[in-house]
Amino acid sequence: MGRLSRMAILGIVLGLSAACGGLPAETTARESPSREPETLTLAAAEAAFAGLGELETAWGDSDCDGVARLLAAPASELGGAACTATALGHEGARFDYAEPEFYLPPSRGAKGKPWFAALARKPDPAYFVFTQAKDGWRLALGPIPVPEGAPEVSVTEAVVPTGDVNPQVTASLVAQRCLTYLTDPTGVNGIRVSSGDAMRGLRDSITRAPAAHRPDKVGVDVRLVRGAPAHALALPGGASLVFHTLRVVTTQTPGPGRSELAEPSFPERDLRAFAGGGRLGEVTAEELLFLATKVDADGRMTTVGMGRRLASVTNA
Repeated sequence: MGRLSRMAILGIVLGLSAACGGLPAETTARESPSREPETLTLAAAEAAFAGLGELETAWGDSDCDGVARLLAAPASELGGAACTATALGHEGARFDYAEPEFYLPPSRGAKGKPWFAALARKPDPAYFVFTQAKDGWRLALGPIPVPEGAPEVSVTEAVVPTGDVNPQVTASLVAQRCLTYLTDPTGVNGIRVSSGDAMRGLRDSITRAPAAHRPDKVGVDVRLVRGAPAHALALPGGASLVFHTLRVVTTQTPGPGRSELAEPSFPERDLRAFAGGGRLGEVTAEELLFLATKVDADGRMTTVGMGRRLASVTNA
């Protein structure tokens, strides 16, 4: 799929729910600290995406104040310990992406903060979600790389929902369904995920973790991220594309008779950048799992974007 023209993208108006009527007005925000919220237009989305260059620079310089200023929840967690750790060897995320295509849901009448999503083509396809703050647009999720073999959801597939199609209802459920799937290795809950899906691989790695790191003891807990809204777009045929976040908490303790980990489950360079020197005793690592999930009308889920970002590490 080639990059859509400016006129074509402007013609795509997406809805969060049947209550989100109306087209966005073509106005610009006043340049003052107390300005009204900026109207969502293609130009506003392009300017916000261009701000990723500033974020890339701030991240590379370990300018954590600058990073925090450019992020919104849940990605704002990366502006704390993860940013500080970059000065000590933690590589973290990259934000030098280009060739974006935009999903522009109407902001007027929608619940919650105005938002939009972008699919960047280079260096590899990845999704980003931006939300509006008082002082402009901030990155809330991303990058969310498209896994190898996963389908890309074309911008031109997005439609205004009609009738009973309400993607926001799907959005309120999909994070819990993904959590249930990841914590249900036997599949007794009947949640369906497409064959070869990246979510299956993640569940398998969680299930194998205790045996893979013996004699150390490893436990992996998947949790919802409190206060992190999901964002959904309607697709043809009653499907939805949902952007959401989970938290993966990995705890690793030395095995019997040991006071230090035999083989850390995360690269030692990253652990040291967060937790400092000394012996590695009980290590707890928290990751943000950024997800883009396509949900078909029959409930089948397909992971079209997945990104894991180490947010914190403690060493007891």
